[in-house]
Amino acid sequence: MGNDHGSEGMEPPEHLGEYMTLIVRVRQDDAGRLTGVVERARTGEKVRFHGLETLSRAVAALLSTTAEGS
Repeated sequence: MGNDHGSEGMEPPEHLGEYMTLIVRVRQDDAGRLTGVVERARTGEKVRFHGLETLSRAVAALLSTTAEGS
């Protein structure tokens, strides 16, 4: 109890990289369908999506272009 040495014995934190700003624009039509675009703020690169289930793929596509550019 009295031997608290802070982070002794703990593994170093994983480097999580830099933050990326993404802008998501979503439109819902009269039938309730979602469409939109995800934009990487720094580069202006855009990926369109159709349906909520494809939104994560649009984000992943922008993340993968970042990994390729590293």
